[in-house]
Amino acid sequence: MNTTTRPTLSPLLLAVLALLSAFTPLSIDMYLPALPVIAVDLQSSAGDIQLTLSAFMIAFGVGQVFYGPAGDRFGRRPVILIGLVVYVLTSIGCAFAAAAGHLITLRFLQGLAACGGVVLARTMVRDLAEKDHAARAMSLMMACTSIAPMLAPVIGGQVMWFAGWRAIFWVLASAGVIAFVVAWFQLPETLKPEYRQPLVFTQILKRFGELLTTRTFIGYALTSSFMFAALFSYISGSPFVFIERYGISPRFYGVVFGGMVVFMTIGSLFNARFVRLLGAGRILRFAVIVPAVSGAAAMILGWIEARYGTIGLWPFLVCFVFQIATLSLIAPNSTAMAMQHYPHMAGTASSLMGVMTFGAGAIFGAIVGQTFDGTIAPMTTAMGIAGILCLISHRTLVRRG
Repeated sequence: MNTTTRPTLSPLLLAVLALLSAFTPLSIDMYLPALPVIAVDLQSSAGDIQLTLSAFMIAFGVGQVFYGPAGDRFGRRPVILIGLVVYVLTSIGCAFAAAAGHLITLRFLQGLAACGGVVLARTMVRDLAEKDHAARAMSLMMACTSIAPMLAPVIGGQVMWFAGWRAIFWVLASAGVIAFVVAWFQLPETLKPEYRQPLVFTQILKRFGELLTTRTFIGYALTSSFMFAALFSYISGSPFVFIERYGISPRFYGVVFGGMVVFMTIGSLFNARFVRLLGAGRILRFAVIVPAVSGAAAMILGWIEARYGTIGLWPFLVCFVFQIATLSLIAPNSTAMAMQHYPHMAGTASSLMGVMTFGAGAIFGAIVGQTFDGTIAPMTTAMGIAGILCLISHRTLVRRG
């Protein structure tokens, strides 16, 4: 493919970037219905198997420290292609895991490989668009990407039903091969030559230091991070809560999970339609209220159920729908607003946001896993705290305007 001409943010390129971004939900959500089965098969506890989720998210966050600066130095395209090759190999390794420790280690390596495409897809949007236009593009990309978490648990449940949980990782490896072929033929280089940054440790630290000491950037990053922490608390706890406590089958769990994602898709389309009219900052100011209110409601309901007995799943699902759907308004707008002033180091800015996002998600997800007591309370408590912190971060650190 000729990469010498200046690329544009065309629908085809957005579709390719959405495919690259889909590796996060695919890698996380496809094997969620199988978590209880994997725990039994590998003779491990629920907490140990949930560490495979946290390991992936920790690696996904940490890896972005390297992918962002590497993308700023070598370009977006070669770094993405190398990451996809490693992703395929580690996915195959997961299919052969013989113990929980093996799977945790391989999932960590898989997370390191997967994060390249995701962080640099965001970066490529910033390369070609700014502020509200970038927020609209990210919303459209999220709407396309949301097909993955909608279908992934359903596909994972069916694959496990017919071929066992190990086949899920063969499917992920196949997805990696497809993405590599598409990226090889369709992905251009978007980094301007004048924006290439030296891959020097002291310079990298200087760029990270500039971002970390910018109040507004940190405010947007924390707003997004705590929203993702709520999501990962749900992802970590819901398979065990829904399947073991409320008796939902692994196959039907995928349907419930996919239903949640439908509302995320609706939110993404709404944001893409109105962000240029209302502005990313204005939408964000109102959106952050929702996860705080719905998360607090779910947290209180969880405490009531833990103390007085089951009150059923439906009241919680209502809270979860509002909280999770708001991610599609908070994530693209906070990301676009945070990165708008850093075209010269967009990869570094994107990577730092990724580190904070998945770091918060991994911490909250691990806490949910390790405190799981057979009730919904640990999950709803984590989601409630994360939602409240999301609102506080925005209101205290982000300057209005």
